[in-house]
Amino acid sequence: MKFFLIPIAIIFFDQISKILVKQYFINQDLIFQRINILGDFLRFTFLENPGIAFGIDTSNYHIYITILTILAIIFIFFQLLHSISTKMFDAYPLSFILGGAIGNCIDRVLVFSPSLNYNGVIDFIDMGIGNFRWYIFNIADASITVGLFLFLYNFFMNKENNSIEKNI
Repeated sequence: MKFFLIPIAIIFFDQISKILVKQYFINQDLIFQRINILGDFLRFTFLENPGIAFGIDTSNYHIYITILTILAIIFIFFQLLHSISTKMFDAYPLSFILGGAIGNCIDRVLVFSPSLNYNGVIDFIDMGIGNFRWYIFNIADASITVGLFLFLYNFFMNKENNSIEKNI
């Protein structure tokens, strides 16, 4: 059960944060503005990304990217079930990846309903120093990244079934 609470929590906080940020930026007429959270290092910048990771434009292929995302979610879900049943080391990483994938997929699906005024995946976390900044991302993106790092950690550090799950 704990492996399903992780994606549920990620989806909840991801969607709530996106809704609140979008509403705040639109209601305060702050589109294309930045709000400093921790000085210049961490700021919120509202962006609707119609593409995929790192701003790669896929707007002409949105339906295909969405279908591919849904298929990936289904695959990750069944891989998670398999990992749980066989007590494999990758259940925690897959839980984080699944939550992030579903969070971003929700935004992709909402684009198909024009009345909801979605133009892409909502990104808002802007980190960097001065003009040296990382790409703007969201909680779902961060979750996928955490899952990938946990997966790589387990993959490279797993010796004699000592996985991160047994240490948590």
